[in-house]
Amino acid sequence: MERQDAGREGSVAVVCPPTAVDEPVAVTTAARGEDIDGAEPSPFAHRALSPWVRITGWSLLALQLVGMLVFSTVQYNRFALTIDFANYSQAWWSIAHGNLDPFIAGFGVPFWKNNAEFAMWPLALLDRVYPHPIVLLWLQDVAVVITEMVAFGWIVQVIGRARRRDPNRISYRAGVWLGLGAAVVLVAEPWVYETIAFDFHFEAFAALFVLLVGYDLWAGRNRRLWCWVPLALMSTALAGVYLVGVGISGVLAGPGTRRRGAVIAAIGLAWVGVLSAVGGVGVGGRTFSASYGYLVGSHRGSVGPLSVIGGAFEHPAAVGQMAASHWSVALSFLVVLGLIGLVSPWGFGMAFVVLVPNVLDGSGTFIRYGASFQSWPAMPFILVGSVLVLVRLLEGGRLARRVAAVSLALWGTLLGVFALIALPTVPRAWLWVDRPAAAELARIEPAIPPDAEVVVSLPVMGRFAQRSSVHGFVKDDERVPVNRPEVVFVFGPYESFQKILSRHGIAAATGFVEHRLHGRVLGAGSGVVAVAWSPPPGTRQITLP
Repeated sequence: MERQDAGREGSVAVVCPPTAVDEPVAVTTAARGEDIDGAEPSPFAHRALSPWVRITGWSLLALQLVGMLVFSTVQYNRFALTIDFANYSQAWWSIAHGNLDPFIAGFGVPFWKNNAEFAMWPLALLDRVYPHPIVLLWLQDVAVVITEMVAFGWIVQVIGRARRRDPNRISYRAGVWLGLGAAVVLVAEPWVYETIAFDFHFEAFAALFVLLVGYDLWAGRNRRLWCWVPLALMSTALAGVYLVGVGISGVLAGPGTRRRGAVIAAIGLAWVGVLSAVGGVGVGGRTFSASYGYLVGSHRGSVGPLSVIGGAFEHPAAVGQMAASHWSVALSFLVVLGLIGLVSPWGFGMAFVVLVPNVLDGSGTFIRYGASFQSWPAMPFILVGSVLVLVRLLEGGRLARRVAAVSLALWGTLLGVFALIALPTVPRAWLWVDRPAAAELARIEPAIPPDAEVVVSLPVMGRFAQRSSVHGFVKDDERVPVNRPEVVFVFGPYESFQKILSRHGIAAATGFVEHRLHGRVLGAGSGVVAVAWSPPPGTRQITLP
């Protein structure tokens, strides 16, 4: 640190070495709380941001974590978990029991070919500590909240740097409002609760490690960020896409991060390319054709990211039509998290690589409210970007500050409206199994032989996958493979998403197994029926009506 005479009595400037991404920081007498005009200084003028703001934010997030853990526990005990939880918990159980390359019937491929989620192998060790798949839900809750804590810490650092640059531009009160406001957004935005409510997905873990990459890139912690890159790539193939987004942000942010940003983007792109070549992106590589096949038309051969990108340029009208049908959902994500965050390089990169593919998904699955886990990884970056833009506006002139004030007022109003509308729907939407039905399912579950094949209604399938053979009764007229000497059917009274499994179909299937196949009833009550059946020798498949 070097002291220099500022050329004026009573004023000394201390010039620190420049950081990797910011201009040199000058700490003047004003930054120490001394008013150059001789007025009484504010007692907080010298502070970047008071510790109580951090403590308040972290406390809110800790309370949020408690609430999420309680919700996940209730959801698990209610059996309100569907096919995705069944697939992941079956993989978790199979790997823990020595099957290191499990085939998951729900995916129709070996588990590693579902987005190359290699993190499941070390997680499976937890089965030896606590052999109940609720662990997966708890870990997801923890990963989501730690991600929010990292985002909050990043935002606090943004405000602190701005205050150190010029505390007269960013007042102590403005810093407090920005810090606490960011914490409220993290706790109140509805999409995070949709993310943890829909079964279990590795996007939550990838979001954490990718955010750490972005934070360290912004902060100039050049060595540590490379520790997070492989952890992100282990989580899911989609982390490669996310790293491309972070790399774009680094390139756009300026010369201090441009080179490392380009390297990060190249690593992410290479990872997606390699996994695409071996069928490890999506579900066995089929996701590209299922979701973006409309862009490639009569394309021959496998559909991959390059053919999809090329098809998008060749068919701009199809791109426009699909975007027009999904724009309102994407806009709701952005409005709640701060639309102005797209103006910042650190908000734009992830928003681009996450939201654009989701908006263009022809199946409509990725952009649904209920599938918020697909879009949520972009959320922390958009929020951080919004705060960065607001800070720059507050550092500007009177007009820029007015724009910031209007943006904050509009943002807070829209967030409040969305939270009041959406938050109460989360428990109603995701706790569809009532207590009597859950009690009957809890009584039936241990009565099922461990080596039996289980065929179970999709809306309650998640809890029955701790075995080598489990199949979902997903839709009416379901074809079910038969591969065990005993098959147990578990039918609940609940329709599946998008009504592909109807109450009429459930009733018809129950009567078919009980009366036509002459199965024996293991339990019945509160709309739940469990029937065991011993198939005749040579039976390989049946069709439920």
